[in-house]
Order: sequence, then structure tokens, then C-alpha cells
Amino acid sequence: MTNTTSSQRTDWHVALLGGLKRRGPGRAPADTVVLTPLGGADLDLSDAEIAPVTSVTKISIAGGVRLRVPAECTVEVEGFTLFGGRRVDPGTPDSSGPVIRVRNYGVFGGVRVTRG
Repeated sequence: MTNTTSSQRTDWHVALLGGLKRRGPGRAPADTVVLTPLGGADLDLSDAEIAPVTSVTKISIAGGVRLRVPAECTVEVEGFTLFGGRRVDPGTPDSSGPVIRVRNYGVFGGVRVTRG
């Protein structure tokens, strides 16, 4: 289900099993919400057109977030997981570049951000 209002777009992905995998060029949604009991989110935004502020929200029992972003993006990670870590590769964020906010909530699963 996609909700489009003005220039912002929210993509909702709801599944009982499985997650979301997205890569390649194109416009990234301003907001992505992934709701799955079991499954993760694997997003490659390195070739995508990114809004000034983009958010990814992942809610699950088991499943984390793997995200690849351009080196100039600022990445902010928040949320809660009982078992899982957070790792964001260092980069060269540009103060005028895009900001990507990752929110991960679950029991098992962490956040891994690479730059490319």
C-alpha cells in the first residue's frame, strides 16, 4: 500500500513472513515502513535519488535492517532491539547532504549501514 501526499511518499510493506529488498536507481520514498513478524529490510540506496530527509522504520520480532547509502549521507539510528547491534560505517557526511533516519524495533535483529 502506498500513500502519496504532496511531495512526500510513504511506502508500507506488511508481511507475515519475509521482508523487503530494494536496490537500484530511482527515487527512494521519503518514508518506508516495514512491518513483519519475521523478516528484515535490505535496502541499497547508493544509486537512488534521496530526499533531503528519508526515514526507514522497521518493526518485527526477528529481523534487522541492512542499508547501503552514499558516503555523503548523514545516518541517524534509533530504536530498540533486545538482541542485536548497530553498526554504521564511517563516511564523509556532507552537512548539506541528505539525512537518513533508521528506526529499528524488535527482539532479534540489528542495524548494519554500509557506504558505497
